[in-house]
Formats: sequence, C-alpha cells, structure tokens
Amino acid sequence: STEVMMAEPIEVLRKLIAKQANIDPSIIEPDSTLDELGVTSLDLVEIIFSVEDEYGISIPLDANEAWKTIKTVDDIIALGDSYGIKGA
Repeated sequence: STEVMMAEPIEVLRKLIAKQANIDPSIIEPDSTLDELGVTSLDLVEIIFSVEDEYGISIPLDANEAWKTIKTVDDIIALGDSYGIKGA
C-alpha cells in the first residue's frame, strides 16, 4: 500500500488562496500579508471555509474578528494549527 503524504499546510494554503484571490501561488509566502496579496475580508472567509472543507474541521470564527486578527498567511497556518492541522 502506498502511504499518502498530507500536503504541507503552506502548500494547501497557496492553492486555496491563489484560487480565491486569483493570483499566482508562487508569490504566496508564509510572511505575505493578506493586503499585499489582494485578499479581501470576503476572500478570507472563503479561504477559511475551504480550509475547513480540506481538513474536515470546523473553525468557529467571526468574520470581523478574523479580519482583525489574521494579517498574514502564517496567521492562517497558526489558526489551522490551533484546530489540529499540523505542519511538519
């Protein structure tokens, strides 16, 4: 049997953010700010929904709170970590 490696959270996020914000995934780094990537508050909500779907988790987060507290791609990874998504 072939063991399936889970993609790194940053790789998954690159794909999700790029799709949502319609940008090139290669420009997305952990320290990229959502502002510089052109991610809107609505995009962020959609990205969080996508993360929930991708990992089968629920992140009970108020959209306004999310927008105030999540400023970088790393913040999204940290949020995921707090709900049990582990990076390497």
